[in-house]
Amino acid sequence: MILSEKELSDPNRYDFVREDDVFDIVDGTTFDLDNVRDRFIWEAIKYCPYIAPDMYAKDANGNSLINGDTKRYGVAELYVERPGVEANRRVSRKKLKHDAESYIYNDERGPEGRILKAKLLGHRMDNMPDADVTDYLLQVADQDPEKIISIYTGGDTSIRLLFIEARDKHIILYKNKLYTYADNVVLGASDEAAILYLKDPKNANVLKLIKQDTYPELMGKTNKE
Repeated sequence: MILSEKELSDPNRYDFVREDDVFDIVDGTTFDLDNVRDRFIWEAIKYCPYIAPDMYAKDANGNSLINGDTKRYGVAELYVERPGVEANRRVSRKKLKHDAESYIYNDERGPEGRILKAKLLGHRMDNMPDADVTDYLLQVADQDPEKIISIYTGGDTSIRLLFIEARDKHIILYKNKLYTYADNVVLGASDEAAILYLKDPKNANVLKLIKQDTYPELMGKTNKE
C-alpha cells in the first residue's frame, strides 16, 4: 500500500485494508464494531452484493436479496443480523397488527363501517355477513397492517370514499383513459391522480359539486334540482 507520512505514523496503521485483501466470510462470522480492525474489515466488505444488509432486504424490483423470486434465488448468500434489532422488528410488527385489528373490531360505524373499509380496499362486500367482511379485513391486517391503519387514520379517507361512490354512481366517469366530471373537468388518469386532484385546495369547488351530486340527501339538494 502507498501511505502518507501521516498514515504511516498512525498507531492504527496496521488496520488499513488493501484493495486486494481477501477475507473468508462464512455463516456466523461476527464483527465487533468497537474493535478497530473489525470495523475496518466490515467497512471494506459491507457493500459486497453477496451480503444483504438484513434478512428482509429487497432489490429495486421488490424481490428478496436472499430468497429471490419464483424464478430464482436471490443474489445474496449471507445477511446481516444485529442482536436485538430482529426482536425489536418482530415486536413492532406485532404491535402494528394489534393496532390494525383493534381498529377493525372497534370500527365506530360497526358492520357498515367495515363494509366501507373493504370497499376502500377495492373489495365490494355490501351483501356479505359481517363475519366475512371482518375476516377479510383481518387477513389484510395480517399481511399489511399499515394499510388498515392508514384507512382508519388517514386524513383522505373521506375523499377516497367519495371518489368510489361518485364513480359507482357514474358521476365521475372513466373514458379515453381519463377520469372526468361534468364532461369537461379532467381529474386524472388513475385513481390516485384523481384523489390528489380532489385533495388539492385549488379544486375545492369541484369537490363540493361532486359531493352535492353524490350525496344530495346530505347536501340539502333534491334530485330534481
